Parts: sequence; structure tokens; C-alpha cells
Amino acid sequence: MPELNEAQIAELLSQTVANNTANNFTGILIYSEGNFFQVLEGEKEGITRLFAKIKQDSRHYNLIKIFERETENSTFTKYGSSFTVISNSSQIRDLYRFLNREKENNPEGYNNIQYLAQKFMTLI
Repeated sequence: MPELNEAQIAELLSQTVANNTANNFTGILIYSEGNFFQVLEGEKEGITRLFAKIKQDSRHYNLIKIFERETENSTFTKYGSSFTVISNSSQIRDLYRFLNREKENNPEGYNNIQYLAQKFMTLI
């Protein structure tokens, strides 16, 4: 898939914000070199439906679900849109907080999550 230009990324973010806000989802979306890294937080049934929809969408391929688990507190709630694209280093703080929680709460999956997140962050 070719890389997206800034206008396409802005349109994608706008659609993502609208859809995820309507469904009370929070999270992050990192885009780099034609690839996405996404963390979604929300009600389990809604997230499951969304992931099934994403898998059916021909624009998505090579999807990898790293883990699925319930949490008591959302990590990514402070953004006004309730969803953001991380595009610069000042927006990475919540991602590090998320990674620290995963290291503590999900030690068996942490290394994979941390590895992928680090790869995306070095490309930003």
C-alpha cells in the first residue's frame, strides 16, 4: 500500500475520531511508512465488532492482534477528541505510560508490544 499524504491522514483521523467518539472508544493510532500501530480501549463487545469490521475491510491487510484484555482504567482519555494520531515526540508520553502499564500488567505480551511501539516511534 502506498504511503498516505498529509490530507489523507487528516481525513482518516477525522473519520476515526468521529467513529470512535460515537462508540466511546479511546486509544492511539500511529502511522509511519504505510503502516499503522493502533491501541483501542472501550467496551469489549464494541471493540470486538470494530475489529471484525476492520478485518473485512479490503484496505486492511496483514493485521496482527497482539493482545486483548480487560482493564479498569483507560490510558488515553486526556485527548479532546478521545482519539489521536501520534505524529510528534510530544504526543508520545501517553504511549510510554501505556507501555509501562503493560510491562506490569501483561508481562508475557509486553516485549512484543514494546518492540512494535519502539519501531513506530523511531520512524516518527
